[in-house]
Amino acid sequence: MLSKLSKLALAFSLSTPFIVSADIEMKPRPTDEKEFPEYIQYLVEVAEPRTAEERAADKEMQQMYEGANVVDVLFVGAPGFPAGFTPEQYETAIQHSIDNKYTFLSATVTNGKPDDVPDVVEKRMKETNAYWKKQSDRYVQVKSFEDIERAKKAGKLAIIHNFQSMRPLGEDVKNVEKFYKLGLRQMNFTYNIDLPNIADGGDSNFDGTDEGVYELGFEVIKEMNRLGIVVDCSHSSNNTCIEMAMASSKPVIMSHSQVTTFQNIPRNVTDQAVKAVAATDGVICVTFIGGFLNPKGEARPSDIAKHVQYIRNLAGPQATCVGPDYVYNYAETLDWILRNPKDFPIESGYATPSHMGKPGEIWGVVRELRDRYRWTDNEIRGFLGENILRVYKANWK
Repeated sequence: MLSKLSKLALAFSLSTPFIVSADIEMKPRPTDEKEFPEYIQYLVEVAEPRTAEERAADKEMQQMYEGANVVDVLFVGAPGFPAGFTPEQYETAIQHSIDNKYTFLSATVTNGKPDDVPDVVEKRMKETNAYWKKQSDRYVQVKSFEDIERAKKAGKLAIIHNFQSMRPLGEDVKNVEKFYKLGLRQMNFTYNIDLPNIADGGDSNFDGTDEGVYELGFEVIKEMNRLGIVVDCSHSSNNTCIEMAMASSKPVIMSHSQVTTFQNIPRNVTDQAVKAVAATDGVICVTFIGGFLNPKGEARPSDIAKHVQYIRNLAGPQATCVGPDYVYNYAETLDWILRNPKDFPIESGYATPSHMGKPGEIWGVVRELRDRYRWTDNEIRGFLGENILRVYKANWK
């Protein structure tokens, strides 16, 4: 059944033109494994936020910003990750980003699942590096800021590794440098749950236990600043974000976060956390996942732009950016999520009926920012990529 669902998810990723219902039926998330396949099929069916005809109008925006730096600060995946991400699915995902004019991807190689111990992640990074090197006509693995411009001039895709959790470090700060040498250039504290000795995760936002960053976490921040790895607090608690911003000597980020004002779930962040990150000359990148954007689970361009505009009003246009967080092997990933409810709690919007906007939705968002909110050309170029490039440049040697 899962193989059929995988084919269905892939078909939808190639832009099927079916009409999206105005309202998504919020079916309850099952706990009985026998109900998983039918539920997964429903989630895949409702995932598309717009029709192919609606997206066709985005070409005008792409043409208007031809040559702009377009950065996806949170692209999920490496060959094999997550949930058996195949090379074919990986290349489909990459091609979608290229077709939609992305010039640079920050690619997640781990989200800190329990079996992602240091040796496992090291092996995955080496294999991914070899994969990129084998296709050097397509990829440039970015090790320094200069590599970004080199890739663009050559017409290739710039790409880096990111971690969505510090769990693969174990409790050894020396591992930060080991992973840096393999290409790690951006790292979160923790993936929702509290990580002992490191920091509290988003789950603790609602239970009154948010203690922020712990001693080892502060040591890791210092080492990341020294080496040139961007410190990221998406999925972490509000106090973790605030204390991270205070401790870091370099600009910090939220690579894929939303505000609690429009969707009050533990996964999202408060105004105070947004302001703290922005105060470092950092950025907050909005995702394209409906379950994180609003109670209806909708992720049309207007829904995404609403969060972007809110962040602009709080912290200025220079603090905005893009972190779609789209998963191309959606069916397999949903099965993984349903089988690991502790890591992917329903309270944070995981595996609930919602739109899943692909990275290409960025151009619909740009139209909203231009037409509805009257952003200037320079402000939109900042949102597309210049803002996060400023942060990368400040961090990387």
